[in-house]
Amino acid sequence: MDRRKQRISLSDKMSKLIYLDRFLFAGAGCLVVGISCLISFLFLYGLAEDRFNKRQMNPAYFDSYTASGYSSTEIQYLTDYFAEHTKEGYRLYMGFDSTLKPFILCSEGDLPAELQALLDYTYGQEDDPLPEAVRISGFCRPLNSEIMGFARDSYSMMWDESEQIPISSDELSDMVGNYYLDIRSFSFQEEYPWSKAVFGFPVLFLFAGVLYLIRYLKRLKACRKRMEGWLEWLPAADREFADAKEFKKGLKIYLTGHYLILAVYYFDMIPLADIEELSENLNILMAVAKDGSNHMIIERHRCRGCYDQLKAELYKKIQEIKDIQQFSQADYNF
Repeated sequence: MDRRKQRISLSDKMSKLIYLDRFLFAGAGCLVVGISCLISFLFLYGLAEDRFNKRQMNPAYFDSYTASGYSSTEIQYLTDYFAEHTKEGYRLYMGFDSTLKPFILCSEGDLPAELQALLDYTYGQEDDPLPEAVRISGFCRPLNSEIMGFARDSYSMMWDESEQIPISSDELSDMVGNYYLDIRSFSFQEEYPWSKAVFGFPVLFLFAGVLYLIRYLKRLKACRKRMEGWLEWLPAADREFADAKEFKKGLKIYLTGHYLILAVYYFDMIPLADIEELSENLNILMAVAKDGSNHMIIERHRCRGCYDQLKAELYKKIQEIKDIQQFSQADYNF
């Protein structure tokens, strides 16, 4: 029968050591964290977006002196724009309420018809009928020195084009406040572009989890391939392993009567009789098999306090096996 097709029934203890690899736990852990965070972030994202939409349906009162978020106010008069951002396409206007209190507003493209009517009236004839005040809504945004500079130049010439009225930035700030009303339309994603970036956190965990699981499957495939060469003595090793205890708790090194069983870095088994010698390089304990293969056992820093003890115990076991083999050979020759 082809050795590749033989199936060996292993104990639960051996199966756990083979399949419960650290990469499986790392991959599963990352996926659990990633999925949990993704679900939580989707819930919070939906909650924030719903709150954003509700806030737009119920805006606060726009106060140009304090930050009021999404807010609204009534405008009765509107002057022509005093500044335009050519790259982003928005314009800044000076508006007035019914008491002639000025404030700055921002709009994009052509003005809505009702605002255009206010602008036309502002520059029209005195006997033109007064349009109804228009309620506008938008985001309350802080004024910067550049905007205030343009606004001051415009305001100083607003009342008399032939003569500039001297006005300081502080005086203008006392009149228009510290914030302007941005009446451009923004979606939740446009207003908070970083909101989608938070999903990078769970996606990163999901990606790491998939990579860990791919690595786990590759290691498992390599382990099964190695086990194809162990079919003759694997059942015997499994029986000895049933009563074996870890050399040190949590180390995943098992030393039975005839086998060295490892799961420190990857699952490996070596019959003690097949170990030619123990070697040490850069504080890494290695087992050199008779076929020339090298098996990594443990690094010194991972086995503090028991590294030398493990090395001595392994050497003793290997020597005992060799002595028994030599004695059996001598007895056979005799």
